[in-house]
Amino acid sequence: MVGGRSLIPGLFRRRPVVASAADAVDPFDRPDDATPAEPDPLSLALDEIEAGALAIYAAAGLPTQAGHYRRGPDGDDWTFVAATLTPQERFALALAHPPEQGWRFARLQDLGARSEREDLRAASRLLGDVARLRASRREVLTQDHLLTAMELGAAWRALRDAQPLRTSRLTLSAPEAAPPAVARDKRRKPR
Repeated sequence: MVGGRSLIPGLFRRRPVVASAADAVDPFDRPDDATPAEPDPLSLALDEIEAGALAIYAAAGLPTQAGHYRRGPDGDDWTFVAATLTPQERFALALAHPPEQGWRFARLQDLGARSEREDLRAASRLLGDVARLRASRREVLTQDHLLTAMELGAAWRALRDAQPLRTSRLTLSAPEAAPPAVARDKRRKPR
């Protein structure tokens, strides 16, 4: 201090401490833990593909709720077991209901994999790829993930384009009979 004055004005002056909005964020929260305000384009595309594949499942009478299913030896319908099962729980179910007696267990994305219908097998592959890509987004993406995403998009377009048109506002009707020609209706020929 020179002559009782500070060389840097305002250096020792006390200001009230106001927390900014950026300081309100916990620095120990991982960015992956925060949910985004808006879905990103990849999530929207995966949602669209999944909805289309589930629509094919629904049209075939298969379940559309994510999770694990079982089918009894004398049944044709799949019964919902749980949304998530640990490997130990799946093994216990398989021991309690052996496949040799006709019991079958599957995840939603695997229900159409062994169908005789090509569209159900394709929908099953799409659901499996969507589930793999969603799970891989929590990890480091590799070239295999990119290849899977590109194949998924091509397979989705092929399946979507192969589906018949469901609703159309176009209506076709027979033309009305033309009125009889009258002498006044003759048009002038251009010169």
